[in-house]
Amino acid sequence: MKLRVMTAVLACKLCRALIRLLGRGGTDFPGRVALKLCPNLLGELARNVTTVIVTGTNGKTTTSRMIEQSWQDAGISYFANKSGANLLSGVTAEFAVHSTLTGRCRYSHALIESDEAALKFISKYVDAKVIVYTNVFRDQLDRYGEVTHTLSKLRVGAQNSPNAVLCLNADDSLITSLHDDVPNPVIFYGISTPLYEEQVSDLSDAPYCIKCKSEYQYDFVTYGHLGGYRCPRCGYARPKPDICVSKVILSDEERSEVVFRDGETEIPATVNLPGGYNIYNACAAMAAAKAMGLELPKAAQSLSRFA
Repeated sequence: MKLRVMTAVLACKLCRALIRLLGRGGTDFPGRVALKLCPNLLGELARNVTTVIVTGTNGKTTTSRMIEQSWQDAGISYFANKSGANLLSGVTAEFAVHSTLTGRCRYSHALIESDEAALKFISKYVDAKVIVYTNVFRDQLDRYGEVTHTLSKLRVGAQNSPNAVLCLNADDSLITSLHDDVPNPVIFYGISTPLYEEQVSDLSDAPYCIKCKSEYQYDFVTYGHLGGYRCPRCGYARPKPDICVSKVILSDEERSEVVFRDGETEIPATVNLPGGYNIYNACAAMAAAKAMGLELPKAAQSLSRFA
């Protein structure tokens, strides 16, 4: 096995170097070559690496970069798949280029953005410490079909990851349902206040209860189908978040000023990007920090330094 790992890692590094020399893209190709030589390469390279995976329909990249800023500020030794290589082959290539020829990763941590359909494959080889789930929306229908089909792929990823803390968006009725399928510890995050004065919403992505198919009622809506949902028939409802945005003080075209609540502790923060969806991304990053045991006030400060 060691010889196969060495051969595959060397081939991956050479392919990556050649592609860059030629000025081409192709972040997945070196990984495809490596996997042909050693199909279990990712499992070998990811061993003993503390890995956090970020997945979902929207917000993966921004959330990952926010988490990355908090890791930089905390002095964590890590690498991340910034290139957008978020399929199995691309993630394998990222691990390979950040490892020695013998397969030992040069970093203690890995921050991996995973395509929602690829999570079920990546999670077979990577024993994640944390998986952050952002949301499920319909804008990927051209690739994945109905939202329940996408959700089923995300569910398999959780089932493949018995040692992971799951950070779940409490405001997404689809994402929240993952909690019922696995015994993993969960950190729920969400926004506990309306984001906009006028609540304009499109509930068509998830208007009906995932348990009994009755129509949801909403105490408040943030955007899309996200918010304070509850089923009047079976009682399935938004869980109380472990960490949430309790106040939105300011949200303009440049930034948002918010207050996070962790239990009884309030943590003010500036999110250095506009838009309610980026408040969600910031809240997901704070949930990841909580799961990793980072100091939340410092993680909140990182949000203001994120660019």
